[in-house]
Amino acid sequence: MKRSLALITLFFVSSLSVFGQIKLLVVADTMPTTIKFEGYRNFALPSFCDESGRSYVKLLQPGKGMAGPLFRISDKGVAEAEFDVSGALGNTFAVWPDGGIAAAHLQGKTKVIDRFDPNGEHAEEIWLEQPPVPFFPMQIAIFPSGGILLAGAQYQRGDEASTAVYSPEGQLIKQIALEGDAALSDRSSISRSVAITGDDGNVYLLRATSPPVVYAISSKGEVRHKIVVQSPARVGSPDFGIRVIKNRLVVQFHRECTFETKIGSCKGTVFSILDATTGKLLDNYALEDGAGSVLACYAPDPDRFFMLNDGPHGTAIEIVESAAK
Repeated sequence: MKRSLALITLFFVSSLSVFGQIKLLVVADTMPTTIKFEGYRNFALPSFCDESGRSYVKLLQPGKGMAGPLFRISDKGVAEAEFDVSGALGNTFAVWPDGGIAAAHLQGKTKVIDRFDPNGEHAEEIWLEQPPVPFFPMQIAIFPSGGILLAGAQYQRGDEASTAVYSPEGQLIKQIALEGDAALSDRSSISRSVAITGDDGNVYLLRATSPPVVYAISSKGEVRHKIVVQSPARVGSPDFGIRVIKNRLVVQFHRECTFETKIGSCKGTVFSILDATTGKLLDNYALEDGAGSVLACYAPDPDRFFMLNDGPHGTAIEIVESAAK
């Protein structure tokens, strides 16, 4: 059955080659994690990865809303820490450089960052200075210096986005008006945005527009560069996966039925790899059917993607790589 799915995917990828080169990704190895639970759970998106190759993911029990445990998982599948983020806003969290996490909550309209140490213990609260234009936090990222980037939707105009950069102590450094944020098509472009810390020290904020736009932002609140990411062969919309490693920008797309084909379902995952400075396209990949679709980590040279998959008794990390050897 799996071979049939792979062949179907290969056929679909081949049919797209007319519109752009897309390489097939197949599962090369699977590592069960030590996380155990009864029944299926869903992954809250986005998930994250640190420079040591450890993944961070929140698991949701069906019917329980956004409540669920958040785990740090080693590159060998070992659950190293569990974080109690029950008081946080949805899935709004980020990774500290030391392996702890930061989660956001509100005290009235004041934004508060809860810092958890690498062992999962609550360490401190950081109260953020109010920016000139108040906004509801939806994305958070931590600079290597400990500075904080927060992004979200304005209170008065929910279809307008806002972004702010803070010092490690919570003092406002700069509120940023990003190009296009005042004219987003709908609020989902804001709620489906993602902020991550690149290994170059900048925070990369993806706006889930069509096409998606990625901004590289410094700890001083300066926009270093802006990249417009074209959907691979026009096959889908931006998903929650974004990573920046060794000047390579990874953007994940959800594949849609945009071409006539005899294949019954067009659901799937596609990745674009771009130069993180210039935006030049380097490669496009399509994930074989049946593989996990939640991006944990990415490693270049050669390109490998570490995907999360769930089952009735726990989660697994799947290493996927190009089928072309």
